[in-house]
Amino acid sequence: MTWIQNVTKVSACSAAALTVFVASAVAEITPEASEFLSAGGIDTAIIDQASAASDTDLNIPLDWIDKAAAEGPIDFSTNDTPEHVAAWLPVFQARYPEIDIVATETSGAARAVQPLLAYKSGSLVRHVLVSFEGSLPDFIEADALAELDDLPAWSGVPEDRRAADGTYAGMQNTTWCLAYNKDRVTAEELPATWDALFAEGHPLGGGRVGAANRAQLWTLNLWTHADYGPEKMTDEILPNFFDNLKPQLRKEGISGIANLMLVGEFDVALPAPNDETEELMETGAPVGYHCPEPVPQYFNLIGMFRDSPTHYSSKVFINWILSQEGQLVRYVAGGDGPVHKDLQIGGASALGDAFAGKDIALRTIEGLTVGLPALYDVWNPLWANSGGPER
Repeated sequence: MTWIQNVTKVSACSAAALTVFVASAVAEITPEASEFLSAGGIDTAIIDQASAASDTDLNIPLDWIDKAAAEGPIDFSTNDTPEHVAAWLPVFQARYPEIDIVATETSGAARAVQPLLAYKSGSLVRHVLVSFEGSLPDFIEADALAELDDLPAWSGVPEDRRAADGTYAGMQNTTWCLAYNKDRVTAEELPATWDALFAEGHPLGGGRVGAANRAQLWTLNLWTHADYGPEKMTDEILPNFFDNLKPQLRKEGISGIANLMLVGEFDVALPAPNDETEELMETGAPVGYHCPEPVPQYFNLIGMFRDSPTHYSSKVFINWILSQEGQLVRYVAGGDGPVHKDLQIGGASALGDAFAGKDIALRTIEGLTVGLPALYDVWNPLWANSGGPER
């Protein structure tokens, strides 16, 4: 029986049979994705896992594809660089050639605030949004986000990284730990926990750690963690950080402290993201990465506007991003850490072996909206009173 005969036969069958056909059509990873991941260093076993998951993750209803083909291009507001987009977009379109995407690189207000203001005034300037955590309460108040919980890949997003009402999901993780100069720090000096690092007399004390003024990237995670919490952070952990560890308090940002660590200004950079640290290590620099427990981690969001003219195209696109195939492709393309529950393993994210299987201190949406102001009330005076420079 020819392929055309197969399609004709299926078209005469029930909706249930149609679903089976669609599932069989996506039962494995595309050759383009497999080749891209293999060339990017992803282990064959992980590629096989993503391929097997395609039967579930990418089981898109056929009518979504038909409707998507009739829609215009998706305007995707992203913080991806053009080089990043140029790497992953062809792999997406190898699976979905009927869907066009215009990826607009934006930052800050242009990525979230301005599109929301336009939506509230009756104009839609973006369809799909990412990294809008800071404006999430405003999106919720405006009821601006479409439900996504009917996506086949929705179940792969951990419950603590997706909306209970289905209106947004985490799309990528970033992990914040310690980057250190391997020529100056021994394995025995690396702390198992944050408590241990801040204990009196720790060998990395006395200025060997260079700290950026970025409490929201790691201390907030401890602030909301069950084993730490606001009271312990206020009375013990944060005072010990400043008074016992005595880090160098720096005005530089994340990339700046990493570079200063390399040239010997100090031995350890805090905090350090896993993706940028891996890029630094790939240059051959003597850099190591270590994650005390609980491991600070946060996730960036993805969502789409209600009443979008690209409703079905956007859902297909977001579903691919949340699938194991899409998550791994974006990791290889630009270092984005997968949020998918089955990809929290070594080899599936930047420096994943440093934190896979460890206790995670997650920066939650509630932590950002409620916990962060309270944390700043404690952190900012301690930073200033310890001689920390303003940003």
